[in-house]
Amino acid sequence: MYSFKLLSHPETLLVDHLENVYNCGIGILEENRLFLEDKEFLKIILIGHDLGKATSYFQDYIKKIESHGSIKNHGFLSALFTYSILQKKFDKDKALKGFLIVKRHHGNIQNMYDELSMKKIEVESQLETLDKQLKTIDFRELNLILEKFNLPYVKSEEIKDRFIELFDEMEAVIYYEDDMLLNIEEYFKLKYFYSILIYSDKFSVIFDKKREKSKEIKIEKLEEFIEKLPKCKNIINDKRNEARINVESKIENLNKKIFTLTLPTGMGKTLNSLNFALKLREKLYKEEGIYYNIIYTFPFTSIIDQTYEIFQKIFGNRTSDVLKHHYLSKVEYKDDEDYFETEKSKFLIETWDSKIVVTTFVKLLQCIFSNKNSELLKFNKLANCIVILDEVQNIPYKYWKLIRQSFEVLSDVLNTYFILMTATQPLIFKGDVELVENTKEYFKIFKRTKLNIDLKERSIDEFIDEIEPIIKRANKIMIVLNTVKSAQEVYKQIKSIADKKVIFLSASVIPKDRKERILEIKKLDKYILVSTQVVEAGVDIDNDVVIRDIGPWDSIVQCAGRCNRNNERDIGNVYIYKLKGERNIFANIVYGRFLISKTEKILKDNSHIFEHDFFDYSKYYFEEINKDKSDDYSNRIIEDINQLNFNEVNNQFKLIENNSLYIMPVFIEKDEEATYLWTKYEELFDIKDRFERMNKFLEIKEKFLSYVININIKDFPFVRDRFYGKIPIENLDYYYSDEYGFITDNDQTMFF
Repeated sequence: MYSFKLLSHPETLLVDHLENVYNCGIGILEENRLFLEDKEFLKIILIGHDLGKATSYFQDYIKKIESHGSIKNHGFLSALFTYSILQKKFDKDKALKGFLIVKRHHGNIQNMYDELSMKKIEVESQLETLDKQLKTIDFRELNLILEKFNLPYVKSEEIKDRFIELFDEMEAVIYYEDDMLLNIEEYFKLKYFYSILIYSDKFSVIFDKKREKSKEIKIEKLEEFIEKLPKCKNIINDKRNEARINVESKIENLNKKIFTLTLPTGMGKTLNSLNFALKLREKLYKEEGIYYNIIYTFPFTSIIDQTYEIFQKIFGNRTSDVLKHHYLSKVEYKDDEDYFETEKSKFLIETWDSKIVVTTFVKLLQCIFSNKNSELLKFNKLANCIVILDEVQNIPYKYWKLIRQSFEVLSDVLNTYFILMTATQPLIFKGDVELVENTKEYFKIFKRTKLNIDLKERSIDEFIDEIEPIIKRANKIMIVLNTVKSAQEVYKQIKSIADKKVIFLSASVIPKDRKERILEIKKLDKYILVSTQVVEAGVDIDNDVVIRDIGPWDSIVQCAGRCNRNNERDIGNVYIYKLKGERNIFANIVYGRFLISKTEKILKDNSHIFEHDFFDYSKYYFEEINKDKSDDYSNRIIEDINQLNFNEVNNQFKLIENNSLYIMPVFIEKDEEATYLWTKYEELFDIKDRFERMNKFLEIKEKFLSYVININIKDFPFVRDRFYGKIPIENLDYYYSDEYGFITDNDQTMFF
């Protein structure tokens, strides 16, 4: 009956592509059992998203007959087709939102007002282009496609009328507030439909059929792993087991979806939260018949690597079971049957196609607040999901209100569960459900560490004189500084007086060397580790003594957790000092005066604080922050969310504070392997096809990035290409030290 001939891709008929996208997208909606009342709305978006490919301009391009420049583009025309069809079925609210979703399905979703506004001169130009495009469309063929999907026919005249209605009759500006529902729920709902569209579109191109996969996780594997852990009869082990039972008991009577889990370092928070998540997942499956995914997030990549290794020991090395995703991750995906080729692996990794995903706060929160196509591909995976945020105190206080409101809406709209976990619980949520009863009692049993506090301002030279006798008495010492420059200076001076091996660690050192140094430290009986804050929550080492330049209270507690960690000594001493440079207190440069002033307020009347009092001090510290913090920044973002200003939200939400205009990723050519990798990188630019070029880079990405650091461009004097700067091997002596990394004279130099 039908005679379809229009192409969507070089070897794919348009009708076949639309059917594949439709089946995939509706499959996601039905599997998640969310917004089923909007099934027809989503259907029209999925079918309408590529109708603009019916022009002869696009058909010539896809057949490689002629390029035709921008007139072949199909996004805007497809959006008009979608808007016209939606108008026949729904109100203007849905029609306008469908227009927005389809218009940017190959780009980044933009501010609603900007997308529905156009200057008069742009209207005239677009109308001219539209006239040309519509004249080349075989509407009989196009309407046969719509008939196949039981959708109303469209005519050339009505598409032009819809354009004029939108952008001409309203004098090129849409005052849409009266026609549209605008709020935070709609912001996330629209993102969800957009994510389903772009995910389904890309999936149908990359995969030739639906992936059948098991979703069951054998919880017995975790129980067996816990059972095999070394047993030691002491109060800490008993309390660790008690805490696990305590948390498990909450599963049967849950009436909320956002929880906190507050336990001191060493009480097994990682396995405790995973155990809770798996048993909650099991309970929800029995009640709803839905398998929830688990997303486990951390603030630092170094913690991800060590946690991922633990999870692999429990569940095996199939990526379809446990997936690691951060910027240094290998682009390799394995399921029950085989490894996937690079393009497919990249898609499956970046869309979190796994039962358990281990990733960063940055990846999670970019997914929630970004407007980027690449980030929103996985947004639909937040539906029916259990999200764990470990070390949640690392989220800046200016975002607390934003996070609170967003998580509350996501838990309602997308049926997402959140577990916020830390030893120093910030007051992000009020009236939340704490999974550990009598939390304070778990802190009271620990007497591993003592803070020794001296907040007299000291220069680095005075600091070295003060700590010299301390570092000579102990075997394993960790010294934590706030800036790279101060850490490098302390390292040089310590090395000249040390009687044991001195090791330097900071983000000024390439990732490859950082990883090797952490492994080396774990094997040494004696050392002095001089570091920046990269060790606070990311390095699982046990020191006799920790010395730290003052930082926020929660950072001090994190550092203290690296002292006498395994309770093998009577007491571990943590020394807190306050260091100054020529003009500034180092802590104020990095953290700002607000957080440091709150820390000084709770420390100033104490010369010593013992670990069993950390809980009370943490509570006091976060109450002080909550009392005096400003919600202005969160309020500005929330206002933009409520107006569907997707681009503005993306620009304002930056978990890692840096001015990207001044930050450059720099490749350090420090050995033969680096030289080889740079050569392979340069060869990529001889490949004309950008997709082939990207896939070839993905093959070397993990090793290549292990030689890359991010620095302030003002400190970087070399020629650079569009993507990376480079310190060639012949210039290493001037700009990079094998011992302490990039050589800087600037306290403000930023490394990430």
